[in-house]
Amino acid sequence: STKSAVQRALAKRNFKTTVAIGITRVNPDVKKAVDEMVKAKPDVMITTTLFKPSADFIKEARAANPGTQFASTSFAGPNVLMRALGPEGAGVAISQVVPPVTNRSVPVVAEYMVAFEKLTGKQNFGATSLESFIAAKVLVEGLRRAGANPTRDGLVKALETMDGFDAGGFRLSFGPGRHDGTRFVELGVVDGRGKLVE
Repeated sequence: STKSAVQRALAKRNFKTTVAIGITRVNPDVKKAVDEMVKAKPDVMITTTLFKPSADFIKEARAANPGTQFASTSFAGPNVLMRALGPEGAGVAISQVVPPVTNRSVPVVAEYMVAFEKLTGKQNFGATSLESFIAAKVLVEGLRRAGANPTRDGLVKALETMDGFDAGGFRLSFGPGRHDGTRFVELGVVDGRGKLVE
């Protein structure tokens, strides 16, 4: 899970987890989670859930314990999280696993922007749709490498041959037992206008 991945990453860097709070995806008890956080008094709180519970938690926790720094993993979806937080999102850090969506100098970002606008007629580019665009490119290349009649096992083997695959200025590497693709992480902070500064 994302929560345990965050805990492993913190432990690897000798950071202590003050508290790990679980909330359900459906009808989460945000008040109870906030009460647990306030008791623990963490310096930084990292949310690892979907945008709505994350936004609700951050809003209530900020009111209950001003001064706590908040961060979110990309799992929440940066654009929807920022919209849900509104003005209360200022200062929240959000990780992304793709290049900045406005950096046209990265070929895959430029390609994505053109395709997204052509398909939707809009320019509301986002990290989640860019990540999906890159994943689709990886899947298509995996299917190409798997041959004319791909099977599930054949696709997995083909994907595992993609060591150093260039998706357009963004490299991904897969192999047996190595299915993450990339270790790229970009950290942005929401500014006072509700924009992600990367």
